[in-house]
Amino acid sequence: LMLTPQTLVGFLIGLLSIKFPQTMFWGEGSLQCAVDGQCTAFASTPHGIPSIMTQSAHVDPNLPFSSHNSPITAALQVGVAKFLAIAIATSVKLPGGVIFPLLSNGASFANALVSAVTSVIPVASSSLLVPTIIMSFMAATLTSITRTPLATVLILALTSSSWTNLSAILPGALLASYVSVWVSNFLSKESYFNYSDSI
Repeated sequence: LMLTPQTLVGFLIGLLSIKFPQTMFWGEGSLQCAVDGQCTAFASTPHGIPSIMTQSAHVDPNLPFSSHNSPITAALQVGVAKFLAIAIATSVKLPGGVIFPLLSNGASFANALVSAVTSVIPVASSSLLVPTIIMSFMAATLTSITRTPLATVLILALTSSSWTNLSAILPGALLASYVSVWVSNFLSKESYFNYSDSI
């Protein structure tokens, strides 16, 4: 019996998901849970996991980040765990994509920032600041890897059209996308994806 690197990585990600079920992500249907700071219970998403299977979770995916002792720490832990799962999976070229996992990852880090900002600056519940921060982080996270700012903003527009007023939020997401591409190009000319003219 020979274990392949993909098998070992799958096992590692499975172990990680016991403590952080948020790392097991099924695309667009689970995105709402990540965007709203887990106010939408993970178990109620289309492909969510029943509560009985998340009892040993370090950060309960069926409770909002705000219900934890430290919402900032809870959101950061989920973001780091998710980023670790993405990095491990892509290192051995496991099948699947990076688009929605990276959007989810950006939402986790954005929720940590929102928790930090709202503890210092009270934000009205009708304010567009929170959705703008979340969508901007989602866009910046994805474009820093894929370097496709316009496509990223279009994906966000199509997947989040029911969340809030897009005309107010998309300019921030578009700016964050282009700044992210500029910063990632400054740090490294290499991209995760190899784009070439030859087929």
